[in-house]
Amino acid sequence: KQYKLPVSLPCSHSFCLTCLSKHIITSCVKCDPPLGFPCPLCRKFIPAPGKINEHSVDRWAKLFPENKLLALIATGTNSIYCKSCQEDDEESKASSWCMDCSEVLCDDCVKCHKKVRLTRNHVVVAITECSASFHQSLSLDKCETHGGRKLEIICKEHLLPCCSVCVTKEHDGCKTFCQLEDVDANTVGPHNVKNLQAEVETMCSNLEQIITDEKTNMSCLDNASDKFAKELSGITTSIIATIKKLEEKHLDETAKLIKESKSKLENSVQSLEHRLSYLQYWKEKLTKNVSNETILKTNEILSYIKMKHIYESMGNLDYPKLEISIQTEILDSVQKLTSLSCLAKTTSREKSKQCAINQRIVDLKCAYVVNVSEFTIKNCNLHDGEFLSRDKLLLTGYKNKRCVLCNTDGVVLQEIPLPGNPWGMCMHVGNEVLVTLPLSQKVVVLDANSLEIKQSVHIDRRCFGISTSGNTAVIGARDSVLMFDNFLDKNICRPLATKTKYADDVALGGDGNIIFTNYSENVLNTFDKSGKMLFKYSHEELKSPYGLTVDGHGNIFVCGGTSNNIHIVSNDGKTLRILKGVQNPLCIKFLRGTNRFFVGEEDGRVKVFELQNS
Repeated sequence: KQYKLPVSLPCSHSFCLTCLSKHIITSCVKCDPPLGFPCPLCRKFIPAPGKINEHSVDRWAKLFPENKLLALIATGTNSIYCKSCQEDDEESKASSWCMDCSEVLCDDCVKCHKKVRLTRNHVVVAITECSASFHQSLSLDKCETHGGRKLEIICKEHLLPCCSVCVTKEHDGCKTFCQLEDVDANTVGPHNVKNLQAEVETMCSNLEQIITDEKTNMSCLDNASDKFAKELSGITTSIIATIKKLEEKHLDETAKLIKESKSKLENSVQSLEHRLSYLQYWKEKLTKNVSNETILKTNEILSYIKMKHIYESMGNLDYPKLEISIQTEILDSVQKLTSLSCLAKTTSREKSKQCAINQRIVDLKCAYVVNVSEFTIKNCNLHDGEFLSRDKLLLTGYKNKRCVLCNTDGVVLQEIPLPGNPWGMCMHVGNEVLVTLPLSQKVVVLDANSLEIKQSVHIDRRCFGISTSGNTAVIGARDSVLMFDNFLDKNICRPLATKTKYADDVALGGDGNIIFTNYSENVLNTFDKSGKMLFKYSHEELKSPYGLTVDGHGNIFVCGGTSNNIHIVSNDGKTLRILKGVQNPLCIKFLRGTNRFFVGEEDGRVKVFELQNS
């Protein structure tokens, strides 16, 4: 069978465009988001072309390079003639293929090819050896956005390589550039490479642990099924044929539920393995390209930057860890056989929580608090903010009706005007930023990349702090806490009976609990979703609690606005540590999945810290 529109994968195997596209779509149907697919032949993981979520799955196959040799063979001619000889009006049968030139050559032209300085290092192989294998080397110095133009410049503000078009279009407002070969060790050096490799290794390890836990959960479901079957069997052996029918009905329902539960876990495991494969693929590329001991060259720098942005993109994804258990309860009314409709109650309980897969575990009680940077944003009456990346902050400026985008060195990159005075801010599903406008009784939705307003949602009262997890959103409305079970859908909004008049700052714990402060009573409250209080935290050294956030392990960080400290509280309400070194703190937020956080103080002062093991 002849190839039709053959394309080549990075593993060197080639396939028909249509066949490959069908394989890709089938492989990615259960992955969220799809990051790549296994080669149909060797089963090696092939990462999706472009950036994460840049292209739809049905376009991937078209973005892989054409196998020009197979396309030539597929024309059906009996003989393939040397391209170079044909240009001289000669006909010589081709015997070899130059991978770099994408041309067929005869034996004489191969000898010439090896003698010319420009082509002597080209990879030339026999046609019989490469017809189905078409190796494509990894090229990092080509701009994927602008037609493969050469990347020659680094934008230091975004830490991105640029071609000449990138500089004029995507980075026209940036001021700090340098040539690739002039990148200093502080920007990309062995120390940065070593740290990034360690962080990627941590992410891989945590992903592997989640996968292991979910596979163990699948085994536990089988054990639960066996247990329930034995329990039912002991009861049904002594009763009449009518009960036998009910037993069969119940076992069928249990088997269906277990099948559905295992299917969900299998889908989750496949998605996680998918992400792990994607990360390991690029980790291997970085390890091969970059040395920790020598001065880095252009390709090494690009490898590092490529890995860094893949790492940050992966860190912005949601990582729910699915856990399913099966419960059954033998009914007391089993003795009343004539009135029975079933033998047992069987349900499944799913518990999904977000996992900080790129966060190293630190001992909060004795960890070093490293001061990364300090700066002041002039004329910024800030109440909240978020990390948009490791080196960028978006801050609210209440009085000036704006948000301020700056780097962690305090350089203002952009000011975003808003239709009201902004107060609270939070990230939503990694690509949106929610900002509350209390005086306007609105929440605006910003695109996390362009920072343009996508949506404006009216709230029927003044709204201050805001936090989301999945589709759940909570808003501090001062005299109450509003909970939305479906993101900002006013039809299913319910106020929680918090009995407070000063619920400004709110947060959602990893277990879905609602956390909020009452700055007039100097307390921190935690409720479950039903509105039941779980605990109330107070401390003689906690005065006027304002800012509030939760780290990737569920620990609560709350600012003492007038006690000039930060309290670290466990998810069961115990004091873990009190941090000093802040003055009138108003807000605090973590860089997602890391131990880095910033604290906003009065008069626009910002301090960036990182927790590190001693």
